[in-house]
Amino acid sequence: MMNEKKFDRIENYLDDQLNENQILDFEKDLMDDLDLEMELNLHTEINEAIMEEDVMELRAKLEAIDVPASPEAKRKSRFQSNWRIAAASMIIFIGMASVYHMLGNKIFTNEDVFMEYYKPYSIVINMRSSSEAENTDKVIEQALKSYESKNYRAALSLFQTILDKDSTNLTSNFYSGISNIQVQEYPKANKNFIRVLDHKNNLFIEQSEWYLGFCYLMTNEREKAKETFIAIAEGNSFYRTKAKEILSKLE
Repeated sequence: MMNEKKFDRIENYLDDQLNENQILDFEKDLMDDLDLEMELNLHTEINEAIMEEDVMELRAKLEAIDVPASPEAKRKSRFQSNWRIAAASMIIFIGMASVYHMLGNKIFTNEDVFMEYYKPYSIVINMRSSSEAENTDKVIEQALKSYESKNYRAALSLFQTILDKDSTNLTSNFYSGISNIQVQEYPKANKNFIRVLDHKNNLFIEQSEWYLGFCYLMTNEREKAKETFIAIAEGNSFYRTKAKEILSKLE
């Protein structure tokens, strides 16, 4: 805790109550005393952070009890000085609490949530060798290789050749959805995932529901995104825990 003399010097310096020689002495001490410099910076930040009327009100109360005129008052003066220091500490505490409160109530944008939780899906299906595969499987294999190498537009082109013939192909729809997210074609990705979900029972149901939530976020359909993540949070999906975290940030 700072001593009374240092406290008074800082206050007088900030209030322009020092004469020229005292100012020179104080600024010389600042160069040699790191603690004094830190205390000055702290006082300056406090004065800037708190509303001026609050500062004036506090100073008026301090000044009203500041000048003792009798021995008894002198004894009280030490208590009053400590009260002044305690008051300054309280101001610091309130300021820190206010900052903590503001950080604790941060508003998360759709993009904030997307950036924190979204990751492209890895390839989890077995690709047949070209010698054993039919024509469609060969194209899917090539598309998945492009996807795996993060050449998403090439992958989309290959998947599309399959979807042009069979719009319900689950693998092509799902990985096209992820690829469309990667190239920021969110409405197209949305359609891919809905096709997978409409098929009902398949390998990509949970994943498609999860990624559909991100599509809604990035098309600014926040309520639809919340409904999607609520459904995930209330189910037995692998993504249940993360869906609950997302919902806490979308409230």
